[in-house]
Amino acid sequence: RINVSTNNKTSGRTNTMLSTRLRHTLAFAGAGACMLLGAAMPAAADDHAVKVTPLGSHDGEFCSRDRALVFEDPNGTRILYDAGRTVAGPDDPRLGKIDVVLVSHMHGDHVGDQRISKTNEGTCGSPDTGVSTLPQSNTVDIAVKHGAKIVTGSEMPAFFAAKLKDAGGDPANSMLVRFGGEREVGGVAITTVPAVHSNGVSPSFLTGPLAEYLAAAGVGASVGPPTGYVLKFSNGLVVYLSGDTGITAEQKLVVKDHYGAGLAVM
Repeated sequence: RINVSTNNKTSGRTNTMLSTRLRHTLAFAGAGACMLLGAAMPAAADDHAVKVTPLGSHDGEFCSRDRALVFEDPNGTRILYDAGRTVAGPDDPRLGKIDVVLVSHMHGDHVGDQRISKTNEGTCGSPDTGVSTLPQSNTVDIAVKHGAKIVTGSEMPAFFAAKLKDAGGDPANSMLVRFGGEREVGGVAITTVPAVHSNGVSPSFLTGPLAEYLAAAGVGASVGPPTGYVLKFSNGLVVYLSGDTGITAEQKLVVKDHYGAGLAVM
């Protein structure tokens, strides 16, 4: 079973807990985001459940810029997935402690080129994300403040290691997990799976002559292909995080047949 915590307010913390059996699918889309929980029913908190908490721009809503989710393993390990623009920086009280940060790809709305200053600013359709995080990112700022590991695939780890060092963090906290490989952090097994999307790094994340040359040419830097993730939690729950992707053959052959994912975040 899973618990899904929504309407997570910064003060008074009002939670609506939903529980569903693993055969149901959780769908989380960016624009016009929604959660589909099958025949969900109210349930009390379960110490053996994985808790899933969306960190959106507006309390109790799924809004146009919402990407971020926190997964909390029963053992207490907390994983932030695609911090994006709707986490109010490293001091956002909704974060709690963060042990691991996952990044599916380098587009600004996922890694966080800007962010909200607090929840409920602007509208759900057009939230106020006017706080720039460049040239670092919301992801790096959060990881440094929390001492969290950034676990990514492709060629992204070297990029994040350099960013962590520039921000005063430990570059060793940028960790690689390749397609088909596995890395366990805090009792949660993490692997990457293919996604079909672009993954260029905007010159705005870079500094110096290289940033200027790329900007003048109208191109970004390459850090390899984007990724999805498969997480296996300590209670046995297997979760597929698709990242931005179209339909892939691996969704059946690898995610469903090989890893046996019981929960999908699309």
